[in-house]
Amino acid sequence: MRMHRVPHLPIPLLHGGVSHGALHSDWSFDPSVVIGVFGLIAAYIAWTGPLNRRRPGNENRPVTSGQITAFITGSLALLIALSPPLDDWADVYLLSAHMFQHLILLIVVAPLWLIGTPGWVLRPLTTRRTINAVGYAITRPVPAFVISNAIIVIWHMPSTFDAALSSLPVHVFQHLCFLFSGIIMWWPVLSPLPEWPRLTPLLQCLYLFLQTIPSGAIGAFITLASPGVYAAYESAPRLWGISLDVDQQFAGVMMWVIENAIYLLIITIIFFKWAAREELEARGEESIPAKHVPAVPR
Repeated sequence: MRMHRVPHLPIPLLHGGVSHGALHSDWSFDPSVVIGVFGLIAAYIAWTGPLNRRRPGNENRPVTSGQITAFITGSLALLIALSPPLDDWADVYLLSAHMFQHLILLIVVAPLWLIGTPGWVLRPLTTRRTINAVGYAITRPVPAFVISNAIIVIWHMPSTFDAALSSLPVHVFQHLCFLFSGIIMWWPVLSPLPEWPRLTPLLQCLYLFLQTIPSGAIGAFITLASPGVYAAYESAPRLWGISLDVDQQFAGVMMWVIENAIYLLIITIIFFKWAAREELEARGEESIPAKHVPAVPR
């Protein structure tokens, strides 16, 4: 099956472009991507800044510079993922570029958005009974694990993956699904909303360790499968002399090794931060002097 281009549609956060020019990219930024990303950043800055300060009680709705930096960085990562040259390479030439694009959405954009979103921004969702019940349910670790990984598995099946590459609306929907999957997946670890809480540090480590199983299975399948598991890339021009089998193997290794290495690194960071905090608390308790007990006269 040969990949083909579909005319751009006026839908926010699309990707697109043809593939001719310097570095095999036409360097034509899709206006819907640029407008969508910078519109999102502008809305975030306005809502957490001027609009927040104009409403009473803004002292109870803080936003830190770290949160602002995280959200903007995540949004710019989205722009990079869905713009040339990476988007052209992913759409026309390389499965590995497409896989890298998806990892940016799942491992960079989604967690940075959660880190950068103050809890008070989302708290109105908890005031509506149905939304609160559904939100709480799907952000619990077991449903979050099942839902996020089911989405990832479905979209990495050859039939759905090829369908996304042959239809722009389907491809857009695929990317939106990956963003949703990433947010749900990271919620038990990075929840900004106490009403839909995150796990304790040790359970976060267990949760992230379990995440390595489905990603490793998908990555192993892609790596070990016969070349051309995704038919859309069989007829693709070979960029920089990268063969079909090497491209596919590298794409699989990204999920099998690189993605799981990131999970394990985060597990290590969480564990050592927890251990350091426990040690400080233990030292603090030891440094508290015992109450003076007067001697009992004989």
